[in-house]
Amino acid sequence: MYTVLLVDDEPWAIEGLRMFVDWETLGFRVCGVCENGEEALSAAREAMPDVIVTDIRMPEMDGLEMIKQLNGERDERSPAEVVLLSAYGEFAFAKRAMQLGVQHYLMKPVVEEEAAEVLQQIRMRLDARQASRRTADEGGEEASLPAEAAQRMKDVLQAIEDADRDRAEDVIDRLFLEMQGRSAAWTGLFAGALAVQCSKLIRELGEDPAVLPRLRQGADTFGTDADSAGPLSARMRVLAYAEQAIGAVQAIRGRGPGSTVAEVDRYVREHYRSPLSVRGVAALFYLNPVYLGKAYHDKFGRGLLERMHDLRIAEACERLRSAAEPIGAIAEGVGYAHYRHFLQHFERRMGRKPAEYRAAGGREAGNQPARETDF
Repeated sequence: MYTVLLVDDEPWAIEGLRMFVDWETLGFRVCGVCENGEEALSAAREAMPDVIVTDIRMPEMDGLEMIKQLNGERDERSPAEVVLLSAYGEFAFAKRAMQLGVQHYLMKPVVEEEAAEVLQQIRMRLDARQASRRTADEGGEEASLPAEAAQRMKDVLQAIEDADRDRAEDVIDRLFLEMQGRSAAWTGLFAGALAVQCSKLIRELGEDPAVLPRLRQGADTFGTDADSAGPLSARMRVLAYAEQAIGAVQAIRGRGPGSTVAEVDRYVREHYRSPLSVRGVAALFYLNPVYLGKAYHDKFGRGLLERMHDLRIAEACERLRSAAEPIGAIAEGVGYAHYRHFLQHFERRMGRKPAEYRAAGGREAGNQPARETDF
């Protein structure tokens, strides 16, 4: 079982990680808890955990500085993997962490399914690294295989994303040719990693990964010495899976460029009076929240929540111009539970208070908020 060190200065966040992630089932054991990066740095040197799950902003030493120092002294005692915990507004920090070699992140509050997916990826990487060390110690030639398979993974994923069946088949054929005479465990690891990455790709394109078939990861799935048809069967299964993934990519893109983000915007226009969050909307469309936030802003030039407030204030303006309805009722009717929030967003967009806007006959001092037809 792999060990995990949890680092966060907020007790409720640590408790949530302990309660809502089934660590043992996923093959991990929490070996320690720290409240800041300085404490975690010391604990990592002593406990040598396999994984560190850390927040970004913390007192004494933040998560990024801790990662930087660990990288500076990286050796076999250093943690194999780092998972970054970040809030939506901290994406810039997450980008810096990527430059430090962090490949995994989770949005706060942590969702059990997302944590399980990240930890499954990490376990496969740790399993492969452990097997590589074991074969290297035994003098086996399989030690170089993970790096080869990792490159083939990038190639086949790019072919799937490009919907290039011939290139995908060629990459997979070359992979199985390179794997001849090697342990079936590597084939299983490759297949499992491919399934995870394809699911992530399909989710980011706006579709439910359930459209893909299940591709089991265990080496027993891909043949043993007692099953001479195993390797051929494994190749065919991986090829069939890649074909299914390409079909899903083509189907999604066949709906038109930006269709998923456009569907998200349509949903926002229909439900802007209800409480919305980027995480909640992303879950409805099977998207990563950070991916959705960036894709939405890239397409429409403003954030999803800003769009929601624009629509609310636009409706409020219409109601202020057309009737003597109480302003408090208008605020509540367009989706604001607290009147002060309504005032804040109205004044920022219109340049005056709602009562002044009504008295002026609906002439705003600021910019008119975006309406449905503006997008």
